[in-house]
Amino acid sequence: MNATAPIRIVEGQAASEHTLQALSSYFSELDNRIDGGFDPELTEVTRPEDVTPPHGDFFLMTDLVTGSVIACGAVRRIDDERVELRRIWVTPEHRGQGHARTLVRALENKARSFGATTAVVSLNPEMTEGVAMFRNRGYESVESFHDATTASVFLARQL
Repeated sequence: MNATAPIRIVEGQAASEHTLQALSSYFSELDNRIDGGFDPELTEVTRPEDVTPPHGDFFLMTDLVTGSVIACGAVRRIDDERVELRRIWVTPEHRGQGHARTLVRALENKARSFGATTAVVSLNPEMTEGVAMFRNRGYESVESFHDATTASVFLARQL
């Protein structure tokens, strides 16, 4: 792993301007990577209140040296036992440094604090790095857990 600048994970960022900018960049990348493009209107909307305690949370990862946002991700309660990890994205220039794993561990810990026993995630197959990272963390294929998505890869892991 490369030496990286120190990072900070900030919780409770569902409605922040930095979150909107990170999600815009994330959606733009999806639009470029997914065959046929990506339209956020065709997938389930994540409203700020869905990822705000006690229903969930939205995290931003920042570089402590520059203050720039380098990653984002959310956790959303589905029911008493399951949470969904959503909108996990690392800026291209910060990939390969373990930031996604660090962020996912933080989101899984938040899920545990909600009393969840299972974390689920949906991905598009073109998100090869994400699919590989989740599989390496022990996530296994499951049936779709929601219909309002363009994703076709559904994974779950016991917490």
